[in-house]
Amino acid sequence: MTGRARHASDEPAPLVSIILPTFNRARFLPEAFESIRTQSWERWELIVVDDGSTDDTAAVVRECTRAIAQKVEYVHHANKGAYGARNTGLDHAAGEYVAFFDSDDLWLPEYLERCLNAFEAAPEVDWVFAACRSVDETGAIIQPTTFETDLGPRPFLFLKTKDVGALRIIDDPMAIECHLLNGIYCGLQNSVIRRDVFAGHRFWEGYRVVEDVFFLTRALARGIRLAYLANVQVVYRIHGGNSSGSAAGLNREAFCRIRRESILGLERLQQELALTPRQQRALRRSLSRHYFWDIGYVCCWEANDIAGAFAAFNHGLRLDPFDGRMWKTYASCLVRSVFRRTVRTQG
Repeated sequence: MTGRARHASDEPAPLVSIILPTFNRARFLPEAFESIRTQSWERWELIVVDDGSTDDTAAVVRECTRAIAQKVEYVHHANKGAYGARNTGLDHAAGEYVAFFDSDDLWLPEYLERCLNAFEAAPEVDWVFAACRSVDETGAIIQPTTFETDLGPRPFLFLKTKDVGALRIIDDPMAIECHLLNGIYCGLQNSVIRRDVFAGHRFWEGYRVVEDVFFLTRALARGIRLAYLANVQVVYRIHGGNSSGSAAGLNREAFCRIRRESILGLERLQQELALTPRQQRALRRSLSRHYFWDIGYVCCWEANDIAGAFAAFNHGLRLDPFDGRMWKTYASCLVRSVFRRTVRTQG
């Protein structure tokens, strides 16, 4: 069943605005356009936002979209980053629904159709997402589903849901806490969202990779309804050019940049959102982890920046003073730092 023929009445099937931001990813675009073109849901428009590319992106877009019957709009602007490009795409979107396509990923052929059928089955839902399969540049599977790890299902799968067929509608007051502490794995590349969710709301610009996490937090705080399909519908490719924390060969410098960005976003949420006391505790705990483990231990201690490490340790412990594992690590690092100073003095 296709988007074109889905409604038996004269009422047209809903239009999906596919927003594809891209920056110097011309080599991925032919596969991206083929993935979109072969969707079983046919009523869509494509908005390609070229975020200031210096490669042959424009020529590739012209060539690869020539045979596409649906409306394709190409927008070029000076580099603003992925979230700025997505905001530009939203300004051009005419569809009732919005889907963001990351130029280096792939959608399975029934992805849009399954998500749109989910919206029809559950009209109260605002945001539908599906699982991804992670692969490397050769196509070898790294992670069969992003909804699970080697240790088992992701924590969000234990949230209470109301089920409509295969659709799991999250119906749990702990959803924001779960997202802040463990993540709800609905990246923009594996989500279809009602355009109304963006009415009066846009992505924060200036963030490189983590603003979708903060946008979802703000949306949940506004009361949007979130639902998921547990089966894999998106292929997520991990390679050295990824901008996210999943990039292949991610070095310490890149890791630290991403985690500092996460801290800035969480601190902004802390200032701007009217959270419940329980949600505030979850946010502080998430901040504490970032300060202690990511900045303090990985970015500073492992780089032999002892002063920076203890500054971050102390900040993390002030935010969450009852974490025994952090205190144990703090004590161990303190002993080792004293030993190092003693050895240097005696030497």
